[in-house]
Parts: sequence; C-alpha cells; structure tokens
Amino acid sequence: MSSEEILSQEERAALMEVVSKKARGGGVIPSVFRDGPLPYDLASQDYAINSLLPVLDTIHERFAHRLRIGLFELVRRDLIVTVGAIERCSYTDLTTSLSTPCSVNVVSMNPLSGPALLVFDQELIFMIVDTFFGGTGRLYKSPSVREFTTTETRFIQRLLKLSFDCLEEAWEPFTRIQCAHQNSENKPQFITALNPTELLAVSSVHISRDNLSGTLHLAMPYSILEPIRKALLDSLSKEHPNPTPQSTERLYAGVRDSEVDVRCFLAGFELLFSELLALKIGDVISVNIPDEATLQVENVSVYQGRYGVAQGWRALKIDQPLGLPGGWTEPATAPPTDFAPFTATA
Repeated sequence: MSSEEILSQEERAALMEVVSKKARGGGVIPSVFRDGPLPYDLASQDYAINSLLPVLDTIHERFAHRLRIGLFELVRRDLIVTVGAIERCSYTDLTTSLSTPCSVNVVSMNPLSGPALLVFDQELIFMIVDTFFGGTGRLYKSPSVREFTTTETRFIQRLLKLSFDCLEEAWEPFTRIQCAHQNSENKPQFITALNPTELLAVSSVHISRDNLSGTLHLAMPYSILEPIRKALLDSLSKEHPNPTPQSTERLYAGVRDSEVDVRCFLAGFELLFSELLALKIGDVISVNIPDEATLQVENVSVYQGRYGVAQGWRALKIDQPLGLPGGWTEPATAPPTDFAPFTATA
C-alpha cells in the first residue's frame, strides 16, 4: 500500500509544516528536560543490576536471618534456612521454573514504584503445615494437581505476614518500606502485573528439616529499584553500626588506656629559610617566653596554664581549657589545679 493511499497531499503538507515548526524551536519543551536530557543506555540494565547486587545480597541475608527466627516462633521448631544467590532472569523464565500449584503473591513495597512477587512453592507450604501439627516429616505428594486447602491457605497468609515483617526489618537500614498484599494466584501464568520480558532480581531462601524442604522466592523488577538506586549505592560506603553496652564499654576502656603524646608548648618564633641556613655554632636566638604555656595532645591545643617548678620538677599549672575540636566536651573530672610533676618539652 502506497503512502498516497493512506494520506492525502493536504494531510502530508500539514504534517510537514508541524515538523518544520518544531525543528525551528516552535515546540514546547517539557519541564522535565529543562536541565537537559539524561543519558540512558538501554543495553546497560543488566550492568545496573550488577552494581546493586552487593547491597541486595546484604538485604537478602538480613531477611533470611529474621525469617529463621520468625519460623521458629511460628512452628516451634528449628528449621534450616539457607540463603541462595541472587539470580537475574525474566518473568517468563521464572514462571516456567515453578511447579504448579504454588502460591504466587503480588505485593507492593511502598515507596518502591511497582509490584514485586513473593512465591511459596508447594513443598514449602506442605512442610510448614506438617511441622506445625507435629508431623513425622513424611514427604507428601498429591496424586493430582489440586487447589490449596483452607488450612494451607491460612498458613500462606501467616507466611505472608511473617515475610512482610522480615522484609521491612531487613530494608530498614537502607530505606523504610511498607509491604502490602495485592493479589494471589496458584498458577504463575495467570499473573499479569509484571511485564513478561522485564528483568527480575530473584532471591531465594531454602528452608528444610529432616527430608522435607521448600523454597521461598522474592522477585523484584529492576524498574522498582531505579528510584532508590542512588540511595542503595551510597549505603555501600556507609557503616551501619549496631552498638551494644558491652562493645561500648570495651571501646571506652581501650580509649582510656591508649597512650598519647603530650607536650607543653612554651614559645615559638619564625625564621626565613635563608636565615636558618646562615646559622652557625655559637649563634644566640632571643626568645620571649610568655607567662602562660599551652598543653598540646597529639599537636592539638587542649589546656592553657602557667609554666613553673613544683617539687623540683618543671610543671604546668592548668588554668583553663581551650576550645576542643570536633565538638568534644570537657571531661566531668576537672584537672588538678595544683602543680603536678610534669616533664615539659619546649
């Protein structure tokens, strides 16, 4: 079909006129591009996810640790929780790797923009139900594909709530999220909330006891991580301390027992480099020693006082503290006001 059959000559002329006006600057530039367009490489999405893998691994390990504790509180039995590596795959590849039936849950993770998937496979649900009711650990296999029972559905809801609590705690050092359930399906192919070709970061947690085992999958599209990508990357260079009273006490004791270089600075003078080179043996340099001297700790001026002699020792009587750097505060125990034996270095 030729172009003449689609558009008339007048319509083509009208289109060319609009294009020519925009080329001359007649079009309105959206406000989002006032600072210039942002470069984006359409082929770099896989590389962008690779840059987030270290922080995602940390979050995933924190999630698995809290999940193990939560599962013990749920079934009152220790379960072996193993963290799997984060994999990159499309939604189509993920759904084809899952056995049916399984609990595929569409969840939101505000403020992340977009849905994620939380998947409990059939073996995991059977194992949790069997463990909760004190089963012997016999591997159960249904002769045919069936829907989950009412009891199994209740345990799926409890697993969802437990997973939401663990995810929110795991993400807390990086960004605060709030998980919410949107939809559930027993057959993955019925989920249409995600683009089938979109790249996913899939993290898996393997849970087992005796001869039973199951897997939990968390699939997050890269697009929902893009708004907080910079914050996640910046968190890699930050420390997330978890202080305890014991570690604080040990650190305080170690600082108190550390040795520092303390000097008493009496006076100083300035010389030109040429004057320094001209000095000879026997030359005398006149120095005016003031009434007050400065006490320096590691070349930092800390106290000021009068220099003298006490009990046959050169000593410094502290009169006042100086402004300490870094917002330090003066010790609660004031220094002694009497002369104390002290070897000064002029």
